[in-house]
Amino acid sequence: MNKNDNLLEYVAELYFERGLSQQEIGSIINASRPTVSRLIEEAKKEGIVKIVIETSVRKNPKLSNRLRKAYDLKDAIVVNAAYDFDKSIDVCGKAAAALLSAHLQPGMTLGVSWGRAVNAMVDAIDDTDFTGVNVAQMVGCMTMGNPAIDSFSIAQRLAYKLHGTYSSINTPLFVKGEEIYKYLINEPMISNSLANACGVDIAVNGIGSFNDPKNSIVQSGFFESYKLDRYRANGAVASFLGRFIDMDGKQVEVEDIYQISTPLEVMKKVPLSIVLNATAEKAEATLAVLNGGYADILIVDEPLALVLLEHAKK
Repeated sequence: MNKNDNLLEYVAELYFERGLSQQEIGSIINASRPTVSRLIEEAKKEGIVKIVIETSVRKNPKLSNRLRKAYDLKDAIVVNAAYDFDKSIDVCGKAAAALLSAHLQPGMTLGVSWGRAVNAMVDAIDDTDFTGVNVAQMVGCMTMGNPAIDSFSIAQRLAYKLHGTYSSINTPLFVKGEEIYKYLINEPMISNSLANACGVDIAVNGIGSFNDPKNSIVQSGFFESYKLDRYRANGAVASFLGRFIDMDGKQVEVEDIYQISTPLEVMKKVPLSIVLNATAEKAEATLAVLNGGYADILIVDEPLALVLLEHAKK
C-alpha cells in the first residue's frame, strides 16, 4: 500500500464509518473541503470504498468518536485488540504506521522517541520513498542491550524505510550532574540535533508506566530502585519523551539527574503529535499525557479506551 492509498483509506474511514463531515475531516488532515471531497471520490474509484471499508487494521469507529470527543482530540483511533501489551501494541503500531503514511509529506521533519510502542510502528511501516523527509531523534540514547527499541536505532531504521535522512542525539538520555549536562547540550552537534527535534512537523511517541516491569526506562538499568521511588514520591506516574510526569502532565524532577531530550512544552506546539498506548493497566499513565495536552491523535486498544472513557465521565 502506498502513501496515497493510506490517505484515501483514512479519509474514507472518517467519512463513511465514523460519520464526520467533510469540514471536520479537513481540519484533521489540514485540507480544504473541496480537497476532502476529491479524496472521497478517489477512494471510491480506487475500490477502497465498497460495501465496507477495507482497512489494514480493524478499528472500533464508535469508541474512536467517543474518545475523540471526550478528550477534545484532533482524532482518536481505537483498534480491535484486547491482548497483553506486546500483542496489542503491535496492532496499535500498524494503525500508527498507516496514519503516519497518510499525514507525512516529502520534506517534512518527523520526530520519534523510543520504546516498544514506537518500535512497533517502525516495524509495521512500509518501505516508501518520502523524498527529503528527515527523521529527528527526540531523546538521548539508553544502554539497554536491546537496540531495537533504543532511540538512535529507531530513528535510523525509520529513516532507511522512508528513504530519508536522520539527525541523532549521540548522548545518554540521563546524565548525573549539572556541569556534564550543560557541557553536552552546548556541544554543537548535540545542540543542532535538539534544535531540529524542537521543530518537527509530526511527532510519534509511546508512554511509559511505572507499574510495568518491562518499562524501557526501568529495563535500562540506569536507575536504582530508590531513585525511581523518589520520582514516585514526588508524584510521577508516567514517563513521556524521556521525562517523568505527574497526573497533571507536569514534569517531575529529582535533584542532580538531567534528561537530554526535547522539552515537554514542544509537544504542545508540534503541528501533529501522535501518541500510542495499550492495555487498561496503562490508563493512569495515558491520562497524565492527555492532561498535559501532549497528544493530538491518540491510538489505543479497546480495553484502554473503555477505561479512559470511564475516567472522562468522572
